[in-house]
Amino acid sequence: MKKMNIIQFGILFAFLFSLFYMTSCSKKSLVKTEKVKKGKIGEEQVVEKSTERVPKWAFDSEFQVVKEKGEKFIIVKVDIADKDRRAAERIAEGDLRKRVAEGTKTLVNSQFVEALSGTDETFSQSFKSYVGTVADNVPVIGLIVTDTYWEKIQRIKSKDEVEYYYRVVKRAKMPYENYADARDNAWKEVLQKIETDREREELLKLIESMKSGDEV
Repeated sequence: MKKMNIIQFGILFAFLFSLFYMTSCSKKSLVKTEKVKKGKIGEEQVVEKSTERVPKWAFDSEFQVVKEKGEKFIIVKVDIADKDRRAAERIAEGDLRKRVAEGTKTLVNSQFVEALSGTDETFSQSFKSYVGTVADNVPVIGLIVTDTYWEKIQRIKSKDEVEYYYRVVKRAKMPYENYADARDNAWKEVLQKIETDREREELLKLIESMKSGDEV
């Protein structure tokens, strides 16, 4: 077997070096390393987010009635944190429906109290029991998720360890008309159970007074 000359040895060395370099680089690329910034335990910072700036709507109240281009909407917002982003998204969407249901109950009660001021006191107590039934029977119809914003947050867990979680903010809207129709249908069911004409007449006045607030 002939001995390798200097040129052959150089070529072989260069080939082995390049092979070793490519192999080591490919192994490194499979491991994501992040430098832990110094800070106090419990300190948090946003390391990734869906948009460059936090949208203005993310600071809005959780339940509101707004008018857009002449049409009224019920708008709700939720803010959820979870270690898994997809889980946070699912939880947020479920919570949006809960927020609407809770908000419409409050809305029914507030509209009822406002309208009750002009009602015959003879029936006011019985009407108070009716409004609870109505508030519990206003379904969520036509709710659409309109906006989503998320952040990946790093939290310093210990001197040498960090952990991550996601904050997901979602916003949805429902036509106010859907709420009003569902509320009025619930009132119709109550009216059918009233036995006296006088009480039914007074309740109809109350319902009409509540409806007048829908146009504002």
